[in-house]
Amino acid sequence: MKKKILIIGGHDPSGGAGVMMDANICRLNECHPLTLITSETVQNSQKSKDNFPATEEVFKKQLDFILDDIKPDAIKIGLIGSYEIARVIKNVLVKTKMPVVIDPVIGPTSGKSFLNNKTIEFMRDELLPLASIVTPNEDELLKLGNKNNLENSIKFLYELGIKNTLVTGKIKNNKIVNYLFSDGCDPLQFKNHLLKGHFHGTGCLLSSLLTIFLAKKFSVVDSCEKASNQTNSYLKLFKKIGKGQKLL
Repeated sequence: MKKKILIIGGHDPSGGAGVMMDANICRLNECHPLTLITSETVQNSQKSKDNFPATEEVFKKQLDFILDDIKPDAIKIGLIGSYEIARVIKNVLVKTKMPVVIDPVIGPTSGKSFLNNKTIEFMRDELLPLASIVTPNEDELLKLGNKNNLENSIKFLYELGIKNTLVTGKIKNNKIVNYLFSDGCDPLQFKNHLLKGHFHGTGCLLSSLLTIFLAKKFSVVDSCEKASNQTNSYLKLFKKIGKGQKLL
C-alpha cells in the first residue's frame, strides 16, 4: 500500500517549490500526497514578490476533515503562513507519533520575509521541538538560532529540544554538503557533486524525500543519506523553463 504523506505548505505558481513540488515528489516515489495550503505566494522562477496567508478557519476545517478520513504515515511542513495557522498545526503535532519533517521556510534569500517575528519565534519555540527532524539552510538556521555562526545556532536549537537538524546546501570544495546534527553528537556529512546552474525548490525537494524515507521506516541517518543522494539525482532533471532558475 502506498504511504500517505500529509503536506502542509505554500503554493508556488511556478510549480517549482511548495506543495506542488512536494506532491510531485510523492507521486514519483509511489506515495500519496495529502495537501494543505497555508499561503498563496506571488513568485516565479526569477524571484518571490509577495505572500498571502490562508485563513485560519478554512485551514483548520480542511485539516480536521482530511484527518477524520485518512491517517497519514508522515507529515511534511514547509511555509506555515501565519501565527494563527502555526497554532492549528501545533494542536495536531502534539498528538501525533508519526514522523514529522519541518522545512522552516522563512522567506526568500533576498527580499521580504514571509513570516513576522512573532510567527518565527512561535515556529522555533513551539513547532520545531515537535518535529522528528528540521531542515534549515544556513540562512534559516542563523535566523532561527539568532546567533552569528552555525555551531552556536545548532547548540541553541538543541537546547530548545530540537534533536535532529539537517543543515542543507552548504558548498565546500566543489561539493554540496548537508550536515546532520543529531542528539548532540558530532555532525555527519552527506556530500554530492556540485552541479552547475541555479535551481528552484531544492529545499522542498530534499525535505519531501526525507519525509518519504522516514514514512518508509528508514532511520533518520539513512533517510538523510538517501534523500541527499536522490536530491542530487533529481537536480540533473531540472530544466530552464522561464527566465530565472531551473525547475523540475
